[in-house]
Amino acid sequence: MRNLIAVSVLAAATVPMTASASLVTQWQYLAASNWSQPVVFTASGNGTTSVSNDVISWGATGGNYKGAGTKNRSALEIGGMAAPATANTNDTQAALTNSITHYNNVLNGYSTLTSAVLTTSLVLQPWAPVVGPMFPPKVLNFDIRFKETSNTGSAASCGFTSIGACDDIFVIDNPASLVTNFIYDGYKYTVKLVETTQSLTALTAAACAVANAPVGCVGFQTVEGQNTTAQFGFTIEGEKITVPAPATLGLLAFSVLALRLSARRSK
Repeated sequence: MRNLIAVSVLAAATVPMTASASLVTQWQYLAASNWSQPVVFTASGNGTTSVSNDVISWGATGGNYKGAGTKNRSALEIGGMAAPATANTNDTQAALTNSITHYNNVLNGYSTLTSAVLTTSLVLQPWAPVVGPMFPPKVLNFDIRFKETSNTGSAASCGFTSIGACDDIFVIDNPASLVTNFIYDGYKYTVKLVETTQSLTALTAAACAVANAPVGCVGFQTVEGQNTTAQFGFTIEGEKITVPAPATLGLLAFSVLALRLSARRSK
C-alpha cells in the first residue's frame, strides 16, 4: 500500500567504512507481514468476524470467502514469501515480497471491517560481491482503513466514482513509511516499498471521504463480486558517500586557524 504492504522495510545499519568497501550489488532478503490488533468491525450487523495472522474475514457464520460453493463472507488475505530471495541494487524491476488479496463478495446486513493494523518487516543481507552480515529486521505498522460499501442502488449513487454498486475502499494511512535509507560500508542505500500491480494509488477526494480518510489518501478500490490482489515489492538504490580524505580535512582545519589568526592581527 505506498509507495503496503505489504509492505515491508529495512533496519538502518551503519558500520565503519573499510579500505575495500564496495557497492553491494545483490542482497538476500525475506519479507513477512501479518495482521495485528487493533482490528475493528462495525458494532451492528449479523454474522461473525474472524482474525488470524494472515486473514481477516467477516460475513455469514460458517460461510466461505473463496473456493467452491456459495461465497457469503469477505476477507483480506496476506500471501507471504515461502523462502528467501535475492534483489539487485539499482534494478528498476521491483523484488517481490508479500501480497494482500481482498475477496469482495456481496454482503448485506453483516458486521464488517472498519480498520486494522498491518505489521510488516524486511530483513536484508549483503549477498554480492561478498556475503555480509544479516541486518536486523525493521518492523513497521501500517494503519488500514476499510469501507464496506452498500451493495444496493447503482454506481451513480455511491458518492464517488465506482465501477459497480459500490466498490469497497482500502486505505493506508501512513504511506510515507514506505521509504527508508541506511548506510553500510561507505554507501547509502534507499529502500522503496512499492505496489507492483498498480492497484495502490491516490484515491479521489470523494472516495477518501467515504472511507473517512483525509484528502489525498492512498489505497485501492475493489469491485463487488471480484478478487483484487495488491502485490508488494521493493527497490533498493545505492550511492557512494563522499567523505573528505584526512589530508583534506587537515588542510581545511589549518586554513580556518590561519583565518582566525589573521583576523586577530588585523584588530
